[in-house]
Amino acid sequence: MTLDQVNLLWNEYKEKYDLDTDVQIQAIQYDTPEGVEGCFDLIELIGGKYILHLNKKFHIYTENYIRFILFHEFTHFYDFIKSDFEAREDLFLYMNSYSEFHACKVTLFRFIEILTIESIHVDKIQIPGPFKEISIRRLLEESLWRTKIGYETFYAMYQPNDFVSAFRLLMYLFGYISLFKADEEMIRQTLRILRVNDPNYLFLYHSLKENNVENILHYTREVYKGAFLMFLRDFIRRNYDDSIYTEDEISELNEDNYEDFLKALDRRQDELEEGFSIAAMTNPMAAFVEGCLKA
Repeated sequence: MTLDQVNLLWNEYKEKYDLDTDVQIQAIQYDTPEGVEGCFDLIELIGGKYILHLNKKFHIYTENYIRFILFHEFTHFYDFIKSDFEAREDLFLYMNSYSEFHACKVTLFRFIEILTIESIHVDKIQIPGPFKEISIRRLLEESLWRTKIGYETFYAMYQPNDFVSAFRLLMYLFGYISLFKADEEMIRQTLRILRVNDPNYLFLYHSLKENNVENILHYTREVYKGAFLMFLRDFIRRNYDDSIYTEDEISELNEDNYEDFLKALDRRQDELEEGFSIAAMTNPMAAFVEGCLKA
């Protein structure tokens, strides 16, 4: 697609969703990683570079799927333009949670004006796929499967980038499911399948539906804190001698006491192994944040 063609669709999007701005996409680059259909780089957007990144295979997709993907990415651009955050961290949290939810909700709703379990047959109603149309059921099943794999990978390795990827996929699912009348039960079933027991996810879902910005930021932070504590416990088990701590101590860790506990572990480790200092290793919070930013 040419830049003019993309901006024609962007103008159509702005008209449909009442976005009053003259801002246009400045460039297209076909350079997304394998498996990523399109994206805007948030750092580029913050710097005033409105570049749409697309998959190299984009030109061979079906016309409807191209529009499906572009309206998804346009929603991210829309959310960025409409956002007004003083702290960059708040913007990142909002774009990684609400904007992913919003983009999936918009793209699915665009092709199905009324979507309810009572009136829409999830097997027969077709929506755009890259090379042929697919059923809503398939969309939901594949999204759930990818999200499940993402969380299982995180639970196995506790790598921050795995968590961020899984969380983003779950926001996709939240967006799709929000269009169903039976969404509450579907969300609860989804979280059970994913083995996600943190109640903050359910609170976050309700906040996303209401677009309650304050609660979105709060519960997104709480979810990230929960993932960090999982990462931290694994970090301790991998890097400290198991004779200097108990599992009860690890289970009681939280965001308020973990720094003091790590200092105590350093002292115990030094006493156990003279000349060895755990302080030379990467700080676990810094490692977690760095891993999140790489996702």
